[in-house]
Amino acid sequence: MKCPNCQKSYKNGTKCPNCNVDTVLYIGTVRISDKLHNRGLERLKNGDFYHGIEALAKSVSINKNNIASRNLLGLALFEVGHIGEALKHWVISQSMLKDDNDASRYIETIHKNARLLERMNDAVEMYNKALEHIKQKSDDLAIIQLKKAVDVNPRFVDALNLLTLCYLIQNERDHAISTAERVIAIDVFNPVALNYYAILNPGKPKPPKNPKPKVSQNTAKNPYKKIGLEEKKPRNFHFAELLTFLIGVGCTVAACYFLLMPGFESMQEAERSESQRIIAEAREEFEMLAVEFESEKEAQNQNIAELNESMQELSGELRVQQRINDINQFYFSFTNNRFTDNDELKHAVEIFDEFIRDDVPHDILERMDSVLADAFTRLGTYYYDAGLADFGRGDTHMATQNLEDARHFLNDESPQWIRMLFMLGKLYFDDEKFDKAEEYLTEFVALAGANYSNMPRVTGAERTAINNMLRAFEARN
Repeated sequence: MKCPNCQKSYKNGTKCPNCNVDTVLYIGTVRISDKLHNRGLERLKNGDFYHGIEALAKSVSINKNNIASRNLLGLALFEVGHIGEALKHWVISQSMLKDDNDASRYIETIHKNARLLERMNDAVEMYNKALEHIKQKSDDLAIIQLKKAVDVNPRFVDALNLLTLCYLIQNERDHAISTAERVIAIDVFNPVALNYYAILNPGKPKPPKNPKPKVSQNTAKNPYKKIGLEEKKPRNFHFAELLTFLIGVGCTVAACYFLLMPGFESMQEAERSESQRIIAEAREEFEMLAVEFESEKEAQNQNIAELNESMQELSGELRVQQRINDINQFYFSFTNNRFTDNDELKHAVEIFDEFIRDDVPHDILERMDSVLADAFTRLGTYYYDAGLADFGRGDTHMATQNLEDARHFLNDESPQWIRMLFMLGKLYFDDEKFDKAEEYLTEFVALAGANYSNMPRVTGAERTAINNMLRAFEARN
C-alpha cells in the first residue's frame, strides 16, 4: 500500500509508519478540499466572488497543501482588491512548490508591473484612512478617500461597499444605489451589497449582472471591408487632340477667374466682417463674464468672512460652555467627596485657580469661588498637619514641602498661619537659607504681637529659638 502523503509503501493498516498519517482521514480531507475547490471555481465562473472566496478559503484551511486552491484563491482576492492577501497565498504556494507553479508567474507579473502594485497599495491605504474617518464620524472625508480608492482600483469591492454605507449615512440614495449596483455587477451575490440594495429598494429584485456586449459574427469574421481597384487600360492621345484639350482648359480657367473672382472676394469680405463681429461679441461676453466673476468672487469672500466670524463666535461659545461644564463637574465631584486623594484635589484646584473667567456667568463663577474656598481650606489644613507631623519627626525636607503647600492654600487669617511662619523660618534657618528664613521670621514677628501673644501655646524652647534667630539676623545686617 502506498501512502498518499509521503508516497512511501507500507504493508498493511490505515496509518503510515513512515509519516504517521492516517491515510483514510488524509484521503477524505483531500477529497473535501477538492470538492470545495470545484465549488469555489464554479462560483467564480458565475461571477460570485464572495462565496467563491469563501469556498476556496475553506478548501485551503482543510488542506493547506492544495496548491490549486491556494493559487485560485489568490487570483480571486486580487480581483476584488485584496492585493496583500493574494500575494500572501501565492508566496505560500511558491514555498510549497518551487517548479511548475502558476504562483511564480503571478508574483513575477506583479513585480514587473511595480506601478500597478503601488497604485493598488495606495487604494488600500485610502480605504484604511476612510475607516479612520468613519470612526471619527467624518463621513465627508471618508467619501473623498473612498472615491480616490475606487478610481485607482474600480473593482475594490470592500471600498465600494463602504462608500455605499457612507452614502446611506448621508441619505444620498441615488449615489448609494449606483454604488451598490457597481458591487453587484462585479460580485453578483455579495451579501453586503445585496443588503444595501434591499434597504434602498424594498421589494425590488436585485439588478442583473451587466451582460457582456455581443459581437456581430460578420464584424468578427470580416471587420474590414475590402475595396477593389479597377484596372484601367492605357490610352493613346494624338498631339492635336492633346493641344486642343489644353487650350480648352486654359480658356475655362480664365473665364472662371474673371467671372467668379469678384464673388470670391465679396464672400471673403463678408466672412471677414462676420468674423470680426463674432470676435467683438465674444470680447464683450468675456468682459461681462469677468465682471460677473469678480462680483461673485467678492460675494464669496464676504460669505467666507461672515462664516469665519460665525465660526469664531461659535468657537468662543463652545469654549465658554466647556469651562462651565468643567466648573460644574468640579463642583459635583467636590461636594460629593469624589476627591478621595488630596494630591488629586490639589491638581484640580491649581487648574481652576488659574481658570479663564471671561464670559462665564456670574452665578457659575460664584459657585466656583465658593468651592475653591472650601477646597483651599481643606488642602491648607491637610498640608499643615502633614508638615507639622514631619517637623515633629525631624523630616525637614518633607516638612518644608508640605508647609510651603499649606502656605499656598491658607491665608493670613487662618489659625495655623502664625505657627506655620515660625516653622518655615526655623526650617530655612537650620538649612542655612537665611534670606528665606528672615523673610518668614519678619512676617512672623509682625503678626505674633508683643511677647508672641498671638501665637497659641508657644513653648520656652520656641521663644529661645526665635530670639536666637532674630539676633543672628541683626548680626548679619
